[in-house]
Amino acid sequence: MNTLDLLYEDASSDKRRLLTAFPKLIFRDLKPSDVRKAYLPINRDQGEFIYDLLISEGSKHIVEFGTSFGISTLFLAAAARQTGGHIVTSELLPEKCAIAQKNFECAGIADLVDLREGNAMDTLASIDDGIDFLLLDGWNDLYLPVLQMVEHKLNKGAYIYTDNASFPGTEPLLSYLRENSRKFESEHMKTGKGGIELTKYLGRA
Repeated sequence: MNTLDLLYEDASSDKRRLLTAFPKLIFRDLKPSDVRKAYLPINRDQGEFIYDLLISEGSKHIVEFGTSFGISTLFLAAAARQTGGHIVTSELLPEKCAIAQKNFECAGIADLVDLREGNAMDTLASIDDGIDFLLLDGWNDLYLPVLQMVEHKLNKGAYIYTDNASFPGTEPLLSYLRENSRKFESEHMKTGKGGIELTKYLGRA
C-alpha cells in the first residue's frame, strides 16, 4: 500500500476524531487546534481533478493554504513532478507540519515541497510572483485575506481551487469573486462534501 492509500485509510477515522471536539463547541466556536488530529482531506476525485488540471495547464508555481497531514499536497506534487514545478504549502499547527513532512519524505516528494509552519498571512506573505495555481483548503475565514494578499502575484490564467465553498465562512470570498467578475471567472461545482469553487484569474481589471 502506497503513502496516499495509507493516509486515506487513516483519514477514514476522522468522524471519530471530530466527535471529541463537539463538547467544546457548546461554549465557543471551532478552532484549528480542535481538529489537530483530523485530516479533513479532499477526496480522491478532487485530487485527481486537480492533478489533471495542473498537468493540462502546465502549472509550475503551486501554492496551497492548508496542508493538514499532506494528502492534497501529494496530488499537487505528483503533478509538479510532471510539469517541472514546485509547491509552497502552509500549515498552522506544528504537530501537523511534523507529520506532513514525514509523509512527504515517505512518498518521495519532499524535494518538491516547501512546507511553511505558521499563520498563512505570515508564511505566504513572501511568496514569489508568478503563481499558476492556488489551493484554498484551510480555515475558511482566511480564504479572502489570503487571496487578496497574493492576488497581485497570480499569473494571468492562474486557477484558484476553493474547497468547502458551501460553508458559511467562505461567503466573503465568493462575494468578492462575483463582485470582481472582470478579474475572476468563477464556477461552483458540487464536488466533495462542501462543494468547490473553481476560479480562473483573468488579470487585473
